[in-house]
This record gives sequence, structure tokens and C-alpha cells, in this order.
Amino acid sequence: MSTNRLFLIVCFLFMGIACKQNYLPPEQKTNPAILVIEGVIDAKPGDSTVFQLSRTQAVSDSVGVHTPETGAKLTIIGSAGDTWPFHELGNGSYSTAPLSLNPTEKYQLRVVTKNGSQYLSDTVSVHPSPAIDSLTWYQDDSAGDVHVRINTHDPSNNSHYYRWYFSELWEYHSDEYAELTLVNGQIEYADTSTSTWTCWRGANSSDILLGNSTTLSQDRINQAPLAIIPRGSQKLSVRYSMLATQYVLSQPAYQYWQTLQKNTQNLGSLFDPQPSQLNGNYHNTTNPKEAVIGFLSASSLQNLRFFINNNQVHNWDTAHQSCDTKFASAQDPNNFHIYLDTDTLYGPFYFLQGALVLGKKTCIDCRVQGGTTTRPSFW
Repeated sequence: MSTNRLFLIVCFLFMGIACKQNYLPPEQKTNPAILVIEGVIDAKPGDSTVFQLSRTQAVSDSVGVHTPETGAKLTIIGSAGDTWPFHELGNGSYSTAPLSLNPTEKYQLRVVTKNGSQYLSDTVSVHPSPAIDSLTWYQDDSAGDVHVRINTHDPSNNSHYYRWYFSELWEYHSDEYAELTLVNGQIEYADTSTSTWTCWRGANSSDILLGNSTTLSQDRINQAPLAIIPRGSQKLSVRYSMLATQYVLSQPAYQYWQTLQKNTQNLGSLFDPQPSQLNGNYHNTTNPKEAVIGFLSASSLQNLRFFINNNQVHNWDTAHQSCDTKFASAQDPNNFHIYLDTDTLYGPFYFLQGALVLGKKTCIDCRVQGGTTTRPSFW
């Protein structure tokens, strides 16, 4: 959930919508910098708990602008008096050491920001999560998109309210294979450790993904949608992987996320239902009038990874660009491996009868598209 979306929600909660009249509400002129607390206490033995703190941004800010809240002190507090501190990872992320929590206890989170404000959640019970049964996918026959679904069930019939999120990772290749590479300003022939042909790139889910089984005879979720990969996407140009995470919510937590889900999906039209009041379970104990966004839950997080290869889908034609080449503007006649060209848009491609041919970096260096050449350990 992006802070930009959350800010839009807060704006609509506190302002009236004037029809057929241009109006810039005060909330859009200033950034209220409301604290957003994201994360779930992971009660699975041996797992660490990670939280993200950020501040809402102004509507006028660029999409994707992120304002992390750094320098805060986070602590999990158990009903028996035990405490578990977090350490700061950077960029607004905080993590505990591996935990071993008592599932019969209740827990709350305390946050003290660097300006001295203290935020405290309500106490919450631990809701164990069953394992994910499977991740499945199919390719739409008409559009050719790939649809990813999740399946789970609780034999004890105690879960009912589920939330999911996921991280994606995919392998892709540059449009052209560069025989050469640069190492400390020297031209070398590329090998498996220096080639810029293969990269891996990742992304995290941004939608709120929920499911419930309260109207069913069994506590079972079948084929709940997680993601759609558009036909021709780079994500499936070579190989794609998803790591899905599941946890169980209390009924109030489910209602909170369901409200937030509806609000974020319907913003943007005056004819849509207007956002309803968003009530989390965090409170500013320093200034009770100050709003804070978030809802604390405690559950045992369950994970499952799966892969899809390009040869498993059909008609997956990933777009390619025009890849221009040119000769290097300067070369050392005594040592062709000294790189002298200053054009930052091009890089060493191959030698042709002793002359250095350059290629567009967007075509020969997969890292330009945002990936890394470091192979994941599980790949």
C-alpha cells in the first residue's frame, strides 16, 4: 500500500466533496505527514518480524515518492511483560531478531519516533495461519495474460479471515549479448561473472488481497486471485517466481483492510461510493488528537514459492527495441583494451577487425532496466 494512496484516503475522510465546482481543499495544500505503520507480528517460531514506518505525502508530490520514518524505536510488548526490541534496517524498515512468542499471550506494538511522539497499538491475540495449499496459474485463452491464484484451508475451522501479499522475481535478458565488458576502465571479454546478458529484477505486491470463508460450509479458500501478468510482460520473458505470504486476521482487522481496499479501489470518481471512516488500532499517546494509519495483527506467516518458465506459456512475444551500434570515437593503438570513449549511452559490444564496436547500453546491459546480475541463491 503506497503512502500516496493512503494520503488520498485521509484527505477524503476529512473533506467534503463539492460537485461541479473547482476547489482545492486545505489538505491538498499541505502535507499532514501522518504516520503510517505497516507490518504484522510474526508468531511463527524462529521468524523475524519486520515493520515499515513512513509518512503520508502530499497529492502534489510525484507518484512513488516515499517518505520513510527513520530513527524510531519499536518494541513488541507481551501481556506477560516480556519485550522484544527492533533494530533499524534503514529506509524506514525495522526488524527483530528471530522470535519465539507464546501463542496464548496477547501483544501490542510501541513506536517512539525521533521527535519523541509515542504510538501504542491495542493488544491483539495471535491468530495461527494454516499452510498455503498451493499456488496455481493459467493463461487466459483470449487475452493471453497469466493469472495467479492461491488455495488454502484450515482443518480446525478457526481461521476464516485471510490476507495475502507477495514478492515477485524474474529473470530477463538484454536484447543483445555483449562479448565485451568494462572492468575498472579496462575492456575485457565477458564471462559468467561479468556478463550483462542475464539479470534478475523484483517487485512487491501493492494491492490489498483478502479472502474469507465465513459463508462457506468449510474453512477453505479456492482459487483466490493474487496477480495478473500481462501477455508479453518482461516478467515471463525467461523465468518468473512468486513468493506468496499468508496470514490470518481477526474480524476487526479484516473489516479494516476491507474498508481500505474498497476506498483505494473506488477513489477518483464522484459517482463512486465515498470512502467510509477508517479506524485502525494504533493511537498516539502523546497527542491523542493526532491521526495514525495502521492496524496491528499477530499471526504465524506462511510462505510458498513457485516458478513459471517461458516455455510453459504460448505467444509470449516480449517487445524489443532498436539496437544501434557505432564505432568507438577513440582507441589506444598500443592497447585496444583501454577504454577511451566518453559517450555514456554506449558501451563496449565487440571487436570487428580490431576496431571497437559500441552498442547502446539499453540493449547490451540488462542492469539499465533496473535489475542486477547477481543470481538469487534459490534460482
